Amino acid sequence: MESAHIPRPAQQHVLIVEDSSVQAMVLHHILQEEGYLATIAVDGKSALEMASRLRPALIISDVNMPGMSGYELCRRVKSHPELSLTPIILVTSMSESEDVLLGLKSGADSFVIKPYSRTHLMARIAHALKPRPQTSPEENAPPIAIEFNGHMHAVSATRRQILDLLMSTYEATSQRNQELHESREQLRIKTQETQAANRFLDSLIENIPDMIFVKDAADLRFVSLNTAGEELLGLPRAALLGKNDYDFFPKHEGDYFTAKDRETLAGGKLIEIEEEPIHTVHKGIRLLHTKKVPITNSEGVATHLLGISEDVTDQKELEKRLAELHDALAARAEELEAVNKSLESFTWAATHDLRGPLSVIGGYLGLLQKSYGSTMDDKGQRYLSMIGASVKGMAKLIDDLLDFARAGVREVSKTQVDMNHLLNGVVTSWMQADPAHAGVTLRIDELPPTHADPALIEQVWVNLFSNAVKYSRRQDKPLIEIRGEETGDGVTYSIRDNGAGFDMAQYDKLFAMFQRLHVDVDFEGIGVGLPLVQRIISRHGGRIWAEGAVGAGAVFYFSLPSQDTARQAVSAARHA
Repeated sequence: MESAHIPRPAQQHVLIVEDSSVQAMVLHHILQEEGYLATIAVDGKSALEMASRLRPALIISDVNMPGMSGYELCRRVKSHPELSLTPIILVTSMSESEDVLLGLKSGADSFVIKPYSRTHLMARIAHALKPRPQTSPEENAPPIAIEFNGHMHAVSATRRQILDLLMSTYEATSQRNQELHESREQLRIKTQETQAANRFLDSLIENIPDMIFVKDAADLRFVSLNTAGEELLGLPRAALLGKNDYDFFPKHEGDYFTAKDRETLAGGKLIEIEEEPIHTVHKGIRLLHTKKVPITNSEGVATHLLGISEDVTDQKELEKRLAELHDALAARAEELEAVNKSLESFTWAATHDLRGPLSVIGGYLGLLQKSYGSTMDDKGQRYLSMIGASVKGMAKLIDDLLDFARAGVREVSKTQVDMNHLLNGVVTSWMQADPAHAGVTLRIDELPPTHADPALIEQVWVNLFSNAVKYSRRQDKPLIEIRGEETGDGVTYSIRDNGAGFDMAQYDKLFAMFQRLHVDVDFEGIGVGLPLVQRIISRHGGRIWAEGAVGAGAVFYFSLPSQDTARQAVSAARHA
């Protein structure tokens, strides 16, 4: 194949002889970039024809080619009367010790060793193209006899050819030695890096808390075991290496371990064993969570088996105890629920049944006051008044207990609630009930809506608002502040007063039935209102809490979940 370029006086023509099209095109590209005109011949025969026709300034030929080798091509060129002075550079891998000798015998001018650097190649080309005498007294000199490997060889090359060839060989060899040195240095660095990585990996394996072991694929004998494995099994690795499972464990365990090992090697992939019991020397039977994976060679054949075992005995025991506790708590919760239902039923029945006798007592008390009140002295009147107050107090207690019982059994019917409208109704009723309430200052912010049972939440506001009024009425300027804000999972409301407050040290009594933090002489009450509020809020999936200080007022908070949050809580409770 000839280049399409037409020779120009300023360019020197180089004939490339190369049967590899890729290497030929690479060399052709390099020569063109360096300003040479290049032509490619694919074999020795076509190269001779082109050389005769083109008269190149230089021939660069591969040594190993089909049909005619580079050495044979060189001999024919050097024996051609019109081409004998054409310098020839042979490209070789220098894989044989006789390459230099063959080059001398063929009359080559220079060597370039594959793979070559561009700089070295261009230096050889420049040297080969230097002007030289057309005739030389050495041309008719007798051949030089050279002994090599016990044989004599006649070399008819000129002294200059011999020196040039030897120099190029030396340079090429030096280049190859430098590359070899650099390769060895890179290998040394890579070896050091590999050794460092192996030391790190060995340290990691030795210090990892799980047992790591390696077995050979043929007989499943241990070839490696880390420190955690020694501590778990209670066996030194020296006693374990070279032996198999049957040497240390009961037969049924050995059979099981061996079967899993063979399954892993046959399947060629990782298998995971959630629980496997194993006998140990010092710790008895332990439960292991094990992963096994085959280790293969470059051909994909399994040569070893890697195992990683985690001791999960304590974890499984803890899970078992937690499950038992959960079952016990669930049973206890069912018992408490049954007890609560019984107590609610009893409270309902008891308070309902008390209404009759209390009504009779109230009726007779009224008759006594009407028929005989005018004839009684002051002491008698006082007795009747005390009985009347007790009847009213008892009636109030019965009503509160009935409300508390209803709050526990009544179905909660939730809907969207406008808190501003609901609270306005509570405040209006309270103002109309007693004109004296007009002295209380109210500050009510805009309240966000919620999703709740309107009647039950109204009861919450009635109780909390009544308490705020009751405990702040002795202040010169009683103040009640009500606020609300949306939170990430619902809404929170608060009601603050500047009244008597309470001692936080007694907080645990605040929401307990019949527990009161103030005496009746100061503030009337029976201790049912706040427990009722807590029950209502709890049934909505919310919570209530308070802060206070003696003589500095109190603030009560309660939060209600959003509709989505409440639905999720109910769903979670059903699936628990």
